[in-house]
Amino acid sequence: MNGSSRALSSARLVGGMVSAHICSLLGSAAYASALVELARLWGLNSTRAGSISSAYFVGYTVGVPLLVALTDRLDARVIYLVGCGVGAVAGACFAGLASGFWSALCLQAMAGLAIGGTYMPGLRLLTSRLAFHTRIRVVPYYTTSFPVGTSVSLMLSGWIAVRYGWRATFLMGGFGSLAAAALALIATWGYPVQPDLNVVSTRHAFDFRPVLRNRAALIYVLAYAGHCWELFAFRSWLPTYLLYVWTLLNSSAPKLWVSRWSMLIVLAGVPASILGAELANPENRNRLIRRVQFASVGVSLLSVIFVNFSLALAVVALFVYHVAAAADSGALTAGLIATAKPAEQGVTLAIYSFFGFAGASIGPLVVGRVLDFAGGFNGAHAWYLGFAAMAVGSVLAATAMSLVRFGLACSAESARN
Repeated sequence: MNGSSRALSSARLVGGMVSAHICSLLGSAAYASALVELARLWGLNSTRAGSISSAYFVGYTVGVPLLVALTDRLDARVIYLVGCGVGAVAGACFAGLASGFWSALCLQAMAGLAIGGTYMPGLRLLTSRLAFHTRIRVVPYYTTSFPVGTSVSLMLSGWIAVRYGWRATFLMGGFGSLAAAALALIATWGYPVQPDLNVVSTRHAFDFRPVLRNRAALIYVLAYAGHCWELFAFRSWLPTYLLYVWTLLNSSAPKLWVSRWSMLIVLAGVPASILGAELANPENRNRLIRRVQFASVGVSLLSVIFVNFSLALAVVALFVYHVAAAADSGALTAGLIATAKPAEQGVTLAIYSFFGFAGASIGPLVVGRVLDFAGGFNGAHAWYLGFAAMAVGSVLAATAMSLVRFGLACSAESARN
């Protein structure tokens, strides 16, 4: 196979898996889009509403160490298809059975468990079928399928909820999981696992000690926890904050304004993540990530301050904040892949995802608790504190990246090459 044929083959594989993961996420923003309506319908305060948001990430956090670690023993395609099946069931059950706090909490956790079986197993499924340098380059393109899928979900959820009701948005998510399974099968058909990764580990599948000994990888694990705290807290509360902004500055009904701008703001993170990963190389990766994280902290408060001037400035500030929060996403994951040993790729991604989405499960809940403490999500003072709580994630991530001397991850990556 010549160079152009290999490039086309890789592009088909990458495009297919990116499309599959976008489909698997079609229900990811269904609850965020319906949060205000469901809070009114079920009598939820901000803490309970935030708990349901967090349950999605708790489900992911509980399942991901086991599911991703198993990819060191099983073909990741098996895990991915199982995850899609769980997602289809969760979406259908939420649409038909959810009736209050506890049922929503459990079904959101189930939906999160499904993503635990598709997101990082999907990355493993993709990278294990590509040569080493190619697999590092495609990481940010795959990881950006998360904000793309989330933004598409925000738009479709808002549109479907207006026309057909909130239950239809969760049903859409179930159909998306089935479509993801079909696309993944088509995309990977005929692509074997690369020889350098076709290694069966001699350790127990759930022995996580090698990751704890790999200090270079551990940096990225801890930083990813803070990154996910901020990013997913922002995305979980974005539609609610936009509705607050619109209500504060307009007397008319927002209609689809909230879902449209939610989608566009989340989409802005896609080029930011890719550009961040492309600019990050073994020599500057840690330094670049830290700078992005500090910038994110500075920008977060502008999102609340600018609402005092105009609707347009508030929306622009939200764009800038999400770009800053998402810019280190691809760089963090690429750094982790580069520092993980071939026989430990699955378990390293498992720990990475576990800590990351542990942060993601805590972030929305903390923001909700802070909003309640400050008077609820209809007050300006509450949102100042809420955005400060989001930015805590970047502070934690930057601290993690600063725990070791610059170049530790670099040296590990050089040894890996």
